[in-house]
Amino acid sequence: MKFIIFGSNKKTVAATVAFITALFFSSIALAATHTISLSAETLPNGQLGYKMISHVGSNQNYPAETAIPGPTLFVQQGDTVNISLTNNTSVPVGINIPGILENAAEAAAGGGSQNYSFTASKTGTYPYHDDGSGLLGLFGALVVNAADGSVQSYIDGDGTITPTDIADLDKEYIMFMVGSTFWGAEIVNGTQTPLWTNPVLGANLDEIVRFHVLSLEHDHTFHLHAHRWLDEVDPINQGRTPHIIDVKILAGKADSHAFTLKAGSGVGAGMWHLHCHVVSHMESNMAARFRVDEHGAASGVSVAGASPYGAILLSPNQSDPGLVTFEISDEPGSWFRSARSDAIIDPAGPIGALNIKTRSLEVMAPGSSAHFIMSDTNAVHTITTLIWPSDADTDNKHDIPFDQTKAYRGGGIVQLNTPGLYVFTCKIHPYMFGAVIVDDPSTDGLDLGEAIDLVVGIHDLPTTSDLATRLLRTFFVATTQRNWQDYTSAAPWHAEYPNVDVRLSGGAVLNLKAVLESRYGQDIALSPLSNPATPGVGEVWINTQFEKTASKTKPGTITVLDTSDWTIKRKIALPSINMNHPHNMWIDRNQSTVFQTQWFDNKLTFINQSNGQLIDNIRIGDSPSHVMTMPDSDDITVAINGENRVVTIPAGTTTPVSSIPTQMPGQVPANPHGHWITPEGKIVTPNINTSDTGFYDGNSGQIMARPAAGGNFPHGPHPIAIGVGNDRIYAANLLDHSLNVYDFDGNPVPVAANGGKPYINLIAAYNPVTGEGAANSGILPIQTPVDPTGRVVVTANTGGTITVVDTSSDTVVAILPCDPGCHGVNFGAKAGGGYYAYVSSKFSNRLIVVDPDPNGDGNFSDAIVAGTISMADSTAATDDAVVSLAGMGGQGVLAIPNVYNGWVQHLPSGWQTGLTDAQKNAVP
Repeated sequence: MKFIIFGSNKKTVAATVAFITALFFSSIALAATHTISLSAETLPNGQLGYKMISHVGSNQNYPAETAIPGPTLFVQQGDTVNISLTNNTSVPVGINIPGILENAAEAAAGGGSQNYSFTASKTGTYPYHDDGSGLLGLFGALVVNAADGSVQSYIDGDGTITPTDIADLDKEYIMFMVGSTFWGAEIVNGTQTPLWTNPVLGANLDEIVRFHVLSLEHDHTFHLHAHRWLDEVDPINQGRTPHIIDVKILAGKADSHAFTLKAGSGVGAGMWHLHCHVVSHMESNMAARFRVDEHGAASGVSVAGASPYGAILLSPNQSDPGLVTFEISDEPGSWFRSARSDAIIDPAGPIGALNIKTRSLEVMAPGSSAHFIMSDTNAVHTITTLIWPSDADTDNKHDIPFDQTKAYRGGGIVQLNTPGLYVFTCKIHPYMFGAVIVDDPSTDGLDLGEAIDLVVGIHDLPTTSDLATRLLRTFFVATTQRNWQDYTSAAPWHAEYPNVDVRLSGGAVLNLKAVLESRYGQDIALSPLSNPATPGVGEVWINTQFEKTASKTKPGTITVLDTSDWTIKRKIALPSINMNHPHNMWIDRNQSTVFQTQWFDNKLTFINQSNGQLIDNIRIGDSPSHVMTMPDSDDITVAINGENRVVTIPAGTTTPVSSIPTQMPGQVPANPHGHWITPEGKIVTPNINTSDTGFYDGNSGQIMARPAAGGNFPHGPHPIAIGVGNDRIYAANLLDHSLNVYDFDGNPVPVAANGGKPYINLIAAYNPVTGEGAANSGILPIQTPVDPTGRVVVTANTGGTITVVDTSSDTVVAILPCDPGCHGVNFGAKAGGGYYAYVSSKFSNRLIVVDPDPNGDGNFSDAIVAGTISMADSTAATDDAVVSLAGMGGQGVLAIPNVYNGWVQHLPSGWQTGLTDAQKNAVP
């Protein structure tokens, strides 16, 4: 290879070569070696962090304690870095540095160690982090400075771009954007100070400060008010037509951006916001502040935010704002999982025998913060207050109620100042619960508050009321796997509650365990299982959504029931795709391919009906909930619960081709859940985020009507499921405890039994203060199909009942018992004529078979539970061994053959065998 240097003689070339050689060797001579010893530790709130043990080769003054973010490692380009990591946590952890040190080995839990070495060959700011636990706090910054000391230039008030050196810097800030929270640190004269969450960054007017902004896992946009800086990170590029910005996108698994500015340049002193521009992150309080002061004795001082060392349960420091952290998880029951849950539920742990039983409850002092991080989930979520102290919206008027306009990936943080009970949920997955008790240390008992407000618009509900304690009991059942009803055990059902004193309305201090047991019983004998006397026709597929198997990290199976003899025929786990929370199913008109949604994921799965084998697994959208085919074309429709659309897939294919928007562009997402389709092809969706019911033309996608949902309460009815009759539509409202009634054009239909109001009140008999009438109510209704003849509606109510509605009068004519978390319903043919309604429950492992018309006289007031079947069967054929939560999590139900009006007419002849003439033509 020849090198040609134009316009240079030999002497010039020789001088150039000598200069480059000298520069090269001088760089090597100036390169240093850093020997760093770090440890990974568990912080008081259960989060993890890096701690500096020693750093040979640096004069930095590091924090003595474990901090988030971890120690900032300053080196120069060309330096050699040797890191030794000791892991004092309970999980394997390591160090990864994108672009420098990737896929590195981990240190074993409980004292294991690992060494890492690299050369800092390129200037820049880099996040170092653990791959598995990074979002929980194992992250920090590596800053590789240029050997000549140059840093990013800053823009002066008159627009002048001023070159800058390290020696010119007054301060440096490390700001990590993780989940929906800023985690900060400050470096002044080599001393590093943790600033924790959403701090106030302090500087004096005209001080030169350098920001290092970094992100992990989720996409963010960093925006600082009133200041501008250069986009170019590398100082060598900043002399070339620079890009001047005030917002920066950080994307992907890990990203970073560094810039320098003169504090207050061109704008003067003031308090300037910095935040993420992703709207849901901003709504989740991903914001800090940059305060620029006039020079003075106490000016320019940064203020730290809430920290894991502050005022939370068991912390010796009750004077500084504390931080409790919940991981958002796909683990059944522990969807809001305290980061220190292993310790707080351990009878041998720090709380001892008075442990709080659930992984989803935390306790902290007023002024501390609850922090949420979506670190263990494949789904999108919201972080939404369901319950809060009645006066909290005065003390926290900007934060309570806490909510987001759309589902997202990230997290959240909220400061809670008012003592009392706060319960958080996800609007997409509304049985996810996390709770915080903000406890006034000067009062006896844990403060539940004088009264609570509910998201539906209920105000000042006494905490001694039945509704308040019933919801609290529901929380402990839903979030504690040991509290689920196990029909394989001969033992009575024993629900565990915290044995702690709580402060309720009127200052009453009572034992929480005693209150819940006295009101709702304890050691309750479970009814024996019994097969229905009359067989069904075909199979029933049940989504046992929480059942866990040996080869998967995610929960969920399909349990296939043979209705000819009521035996479990097969368990389908699909370990090859790690099927995650299978939620709802439908089948093609040939009854050969089952379509399965994965609600805590983004997949739609195609399964062979005859053998349970996987056909295909496609990405369909965030948190797909329900699936159904068009009666006329057999095209597949999927409600994308985490988004704003219904996706369609042509019959016989596995490729989505179009979407029907459930809202117009720019409007708040509707988040449709359990849709249904009329025989004529109208798609009807319950829109949980916009509190209405959507009627759409299945062919054109046109929005035909958007009538309001609910009626019992002013706000947030949470419409969740649709049933279609012969001339009416029924929409179940989870939090409104009602069924709306519409005609096929979306017009509300007056219900005579409810005074002409267009809804069926399922809690008309219930007194929320005394609890009278609870057993005769439909509390928290979910799936609500109409039978194939259009004459009867069967609704599964999470509160533990099944309501039966006669469509001729739109009245509740029967109420049957169900299990905790009663959820799924679908109709299948009964041998010899008529139909069974198959009812599943989230927090038990049995299927309830309801016969709505046992004597065939058309009077549904004599509806009965015809039988009950265990969903736990270790003898059934399976593609992966069941290891825990056997048969638990019953949600979606599919009876095969599909005998609903609009679909039964297309059954192949082989699947019509066993059906009566009336079942083949349910609506003549």
